[in-house]
Amino acid sequence: MNRRTFLSAATLTAVTVGMALLLTGPAGAATTDTPQSRADTLLAKMTAAQKEALIRCDFASLAGLGIPALAMVDASAGLRGEQGVTAFPVPLAQAASFDTALVKDIGTAIGAEGRAKGYNNLLGPTVDITRTWHFGRQAEGMGEDPLLAGQLGAAVTLGMQSQNVVATVKHFAAYTQETNRFFTDTKISDRALREIYSGPFRRIVKAAPTTSVMMAYPKINGIFATQSPALFTLLKNDLGLAGYTVPDFWAGDDQVAAAKAGMDLAGLGPAGVKLTVGQLTNGSISTERLNDAARRILIAMYAAGLFDNPLPVPADNVSTQAHQDLAHRAAVASTVLLANRNGALPLPASLKKIAVIGPANGDTYTGIAGSSYVDPGTWTTPLQAVRARAGSISVVSAQGTKGDIPLATVPAGVLRTATGATGIDVAYYAGDKADGTLLTTATAQTIDFTVAPIDGLPAVWSAKWTGTLVPTSTGLHRFSLLPAGTAELTLDSKTVVSGTRHSRRFFLGPYDYPLHGTAELTAGRAVPIEITYTNAPADTGTCGLTLGWQPDSLIPAAVDAARAADAAIVFVNRVAGEDMDHGQFGLPGDQDQLISQVAAVNARTIVVLNTDGPVAMPWASDVAAVLQAWYGGRGMGTALAAVLFGDSDPSGRLPVTFPKDATQGPGTSQSTYPGVNGTVTFDEGTAVGYRYYDAKGQTPRYPFGHGLSYTTFALGSLEAAWDPAKQQATLAVTVTNTGSRAGTDVVQVYATLPSGAAAEPRRLVAYRKVTLAAKAGTRVELAVPADDLTVWASGKWALAPGTYTLAVGHSSRDLTAQRAITIN
Repeated sequence: MNRRTFLSAATLTAVTVGMALLLTGPAGAATTDTPQSRADTLLAKMTAAQKEALIRCDFASLAGLGIPALAMVDASAGLRGEQGVTAFPVPLAQAASFDTALVKDIGTAIGAEGRAKGYNNLLGPTVDITRTWHFGRQAEGMGEDPLLAGQLGAAVTLGMQSQNVVATVKHFAAYTQETNRFFTDTKISDRALREIYSGPFRRIVKAAPTTSVMMAYPKINGIFATQSPALFTLLKNDLGLAGYTVPDFWAGDDQVAAAKAGMDLAGLGPAGVKLTVGQLTNGSISTERLNDAARRILIAMYAAGLFDNPLPVPADNVSTQAHQDLAHRAAVASTVLLANRNGALPLPASLKKIAVIGPANGDTYTGIAGSSYVDPGTWTTPLQAVRARAGSISVVSAQGTKGDIPLATVPAGVLRTATGATGIDVAYYAGDKADGTLLTTATAQTIDFTVAPIDGLPAVWSAKWTGTLVPTSTGLHRFSLLPAGTAELTLDSKTVVSGTRHSRRFFLGPYDYPLHGTAELTAGRAVPIEITYTNAPADTGTCGLTLGWQPDSLIPAAVDAARAADAAIVFVNRVAGEDMDHGQFGLPGDQDQLISQVAAVNARTIVVLNTDGPVAMPWASDVAAVLQAWYGGRGMGTALAAVLFGDSDPSGRLPVTFPKDATQGPGTSQSTYPGVNGTVTFDEGTAVGYRYYDAKGQTPRYPFGHGLSYTTFALGSLEAAWDPAKQQATLAVTVTNTGSRAGTDVVQVYATLPSGAAAEPRRLVAYRKVTLAAKAGTRVELAVPADDLTVWASGKWALAPGTYTLAVGHSSRDLTAQRAITIN
C-alpha cells in the first residue's frame, strides 16, 4: 500500500534550492568523496536529536543542514496518482519480456518522470515471488523465479537510480498473499527464505548496494518482518544492503521495536502510532543503532545524487514521445502467444471481416488497482488499434460481456417477500454467522449499502435476506456481489456467487472488486433467493454489499457477430490489485461461456487474456489461438494490433507457470493458503513455481518460459565448461531461425544440481533474448556464476561438488540439448 510525500513539491524545491551551506561546504558542490565518507562527515556534525528527526522523517527541522526531504511516489509501472505520465506494462508483464535492457530503459524512464514530477524516492521495483495463482498482487511482482526477478529488478533499479532518485525495492520478504496480509504469520524454512524469497533482493542489492528496501507486512516465523532482527541481519549483513530500510505503510505494530531491530526510516510505521520527539533518544535503542540508521539514509541520498541535484519545479506533463514508444515496445515484448493452431495468427490480409468481442475499448484494463495503478491518460484502445490497422478489412464489435465489473443493482420490482410484497425479507444477527443471536428483522427494497443499513448494529454483525426472485427474461443471467466482507448468493438452494473481499474497492486505483456467478432462469418463473453476509473480514468499522444482476445476456449478439466474421477476437479480463486475492480460478462472470459459444461458430477464434496470471481455460481445445496480454499499460492497444496482424512477433515468455486447474502448484490446502488461525505454512520449501511441478510430477497447462513465435527456432548442441579461475560455467549454443520470417526467441538454460545439493529438479540459471531474420543464425554465449549454482545448507552458501547438468531449451519443459560439467 505504499504512498507518502513528506513535503509538497513546491516546498521541497524551495527548501533544496534555498539550502545555504553544509558545515563541510556547499551542499551542491561536486566532490570526489564517496557517499560513505560524505555521510560520515555530515553525521559527525549532527546531534542525536537531528539523527532521530531524520529517522522520524521530520525533514523540515533538518533543512538547515542541507538534507533534502524525501518525496515518495509508487512507481512499479509508472507514477501512481499522477497525470501526464507514462503508464508502462505491469511488472509481471515486464518480466514476461525476459529483456534486461528493455526493463532498464523502463526504469530509466520512470526515474526521469519521477524527478520531473518532483519526487526523489521511487517506491519500486516490486519483486515479490509469485507462489500461488490466488495472489491478487502477483502482477506487481516479476514472477516465480528468483533469478529472473532479481536480474530484471536490478536492471529497473539501476535505471531508476541513474536519474538521481532513490529506488525502494519491495517487499522484503515472503509476501505472497493479500488475505490477512497485515497479520499473517508465515512459517517458512531458512533455506526457502534464502534461496527463493530473498533471491531477487540478493541480486538487486549486489548490483545496487546503496538502494533502499521496503519491509513487508506479514510475520515471518512469528515476528513481523518490520521488527525481525533476523530479517534485517539477512538483508544488511548477508545480502550487503548499504542503503536504508523502510516499512510498508501500516506494517507492524511497534515502531520503536522496528527501529531497534534494524528499521531505518522508522517514522513510516503503523497508522496512529507516530514516533514522537525523544522516543529514539531516551535509551530505547542504542546509540550505535541510531547512528547506523541515520548513516544509511544519508548514504543512499548521497549515492543517488539527492544532495547534488535538487529537484526541479514539477512539470504538468512529463510523458515524452520516446517514453510512449517505449511503452508500446514493452507491451509487444511482454505479449505471450500461448497457443496458435493452424496458423490462426497472424491474421491474414485476405480476411474480409473481423469481429472484436468483449471489453476491448474504453473498458480495457491497462493496469491493476492499488499501489501500481497508473493513469494511462489519452491512449489507443485495442478496438481502436485493430480498426486502424485492419485497412480494408471490415471490423465489427460486439460487447459480449461486461467483464469483471459490478452489475446494476437488482431492483425491488423483481423481489418478493414471504408474504408476496415487493422487496425482500432480512434478518440481522450479532456475530459473524447469520444464525446466531437475532437482533431484528425488516423488509428491504434492494441490497445496496456502504454503511450499516440499520442503526444499533454491533461492530461485527451478519444478515440473511430471503424471498423470491421473479426473472424478467429467459436465458443466462449474470449476478454480482460487491461486498466489504463475506457474502453468498443462492438461487433455488444452489450457490451462484460466494466469496470475500476485504474492501469493495481499494482506495488507490479505479477498480471495484466484485464477485460473480451465472444462472439459467425462465421469465416469470419465481425462484427462491437467499443472500448471507457478514462484515467480519472487512476493514474495522466498515461494511457494504450490493447485489447486482444482468438479466439479458450479451452473448447471443456476440455469437451472431462472430458467425458472420472470418475471425473473432475475444477479449476477456479479470480485476486484480492490492487488498484482494482470487478465490476462484475461472474467469469472472459469463466470460468462459462467451468464449465457448463464440468458438462454436467461428473456427478462427482468438482469445486475448487481459489477466494478472493463469485462469481456468475450459475452452482451451476449442479456440484457435490464445494471447496473454497481462495489463499492458498505455501501449497495449497498439501492441496487440501489431501482434495480431503480424507486424511484430509476440516475443513474451511466461514468467509464471500456468496450471491446468486449481489443484496444481503450491498453496492448494487450507494450511498452505490462506492459512489456519492466521498461520500459513510454506511446506513446499524451495519447490515454488516450475520447481514444484517438476518435483511433484505435475504437468501444467503452459510451463514457465513458454511462448510461441510466428517463426520457428532450432537450438544446436550445447557447449559447456567450468572455469575454476572465474568460478563460473561458460556455455555456448547456436540459435537458428528455421522459418520464413523474422522472429524472437528466448534461449533458456536450466541446471540440475548434484544429488548432494538436495536441490530442486532444475533451476533457471541463464537466458538470452535473440531476434533473427529468416534463416539466420547466431552463436549465443552465456556465463553462469557459481553463486547461481549454490544452495543454502548448514547456515551457509555451498557449491556442492559433483556433476551439474546444464540443459538449453525454449521453456522449463521444452529442453533440446544438455551437457554435464563437473565441479570439484
